[in-house]
Amino acid sequence: MVAQLIAETERVGTEAQYAEAKRVLIEALQKLADRSRLLNPNRPPWKPLLDSRRVVRVVLVLETLFPFKFHPDKLVKKGGYNDVEKGADDILRRHKRLASAQNNKGGRK
Repeated sequence: MVAQLIAETERVGTEAQYAEAKRVLIEALQKLADRSRLLNPNRPPWKPLLDSRRVVRVVLVLETLFPFKFHPDKLVKKGGYNDVEKGADDILRRHKRLASAQNNKGGRK
């Protein structure tokens, strides 16, 4: 029972891994937001601060923190984000959901 719980935790990710992932994502997204503000200081309100095409490149960092990979398009909201913290939270929520689904699929075999 303990071995099964440990195996499931490794496949889904621990809270410590997600805390580290959030720290890394916020740092990377903040750099992206700062660059976006610098390059486009008159950004219209309808245009996202963190454009999804650029964010996709940033989420690849998650592959170094977790033992599984997901297509970045499944982790990033289409259109992007206007807030660094909310963007990181959304990406990690999606990642947890996909990891849990993958874990459940693997458990049924």
